[in-house]
Amino acid sequence: MQEFYNWLLGKGKMENTAKTYIRAVENFLKWYQESYDREFDGKVLPLHIRNYRSFLMTVKKLNAKTINNNLSAIKSYCNFLVEKGIIETNPVLDDYFIDVQEPGISPARLETRDFNKLEEAVVHYGSPRDVAIFYTLAYTGVRVSELCNIRLNDIVKDELIIYYGKGGKQRKIPLNRTVREAIDNWLKERGKYKYSHLDYLFISERGKLDRSTVYRIIKEYCRIAKIEPVGPHQLRHYFCKRALEKGFTITEVAALAGHSKITTTEREKILE
Repeated sequence: MQEFYNWLLGKGKMENTAKTYIRAVENFLKWYQESYDREFDGKVLPLHIRNYRSFLMTVKKLNAKTINNNLSAIKSYCNFLVEKGIIETNPVLDDYFIDVQEPGISPARLETRDFNKLEEAVVHYGSPRDVAIFYTLAYTGVRVSELCNIRLNDIVKDELIIYYGKGGKQRKIPLNRTVREAIDNWLKERGKYKYSHLDYLFISERGKLDRSTVYRIIKEYCRIAKIEPVGPHQLRHYFCKRALEKGFTITEVAALAGHSKITTTEREKILE
């Protein structure tokens, strides 16, 4: 663990954070040994992550935020193993994290009037990146985890391909002119960012964009627009609502949104 601890410090983690990560990984390795009756051999599979998350949820009964913190620590450990050449890819997928309602985020639906005010605030005051993030969320209905994982080559002509959606499902989402232009404008500015060498579409000054940054971005523009705070999930609901209003069938909207069950999309319609 000392080598992993030094690696964390080298990545800019504070000492307390690094120690917390070490404890989380040690707990995972203890669970691994007890669950599979063998010593950890360095190989971490998605199956292990799913089973450990289930253990944290059903046996330990931890809250969503604590579970996500544990997964973040294990994800960092797996990045460490990848760099050492022990494993090829990181098995901790963003889909394994639990969506947590951010403090101050309203659970209410986003009404058209508030959407228009939010859109104006983003376009008026936002950077090309933030505008592209907003329109991608609002006009494609992607989940925040999917947004953060979009890679540059996932956009083919006027389609966005989600390769690893919820449940590992792949789907194609058409991009309208507004989204396409917003992304094009962002790509013109993207090269100015420190981490532009990464192949993720959306990046920040600290590297790959993460979900907490997306929540913070949307929340800030809600403040500027003087509306109740909403999050990416409300923009996803808005996409489904608008698609149904425009005449798309429930089956079509379910496919675009990546709902595994049509009843989920029907619930969107009923709750509007």
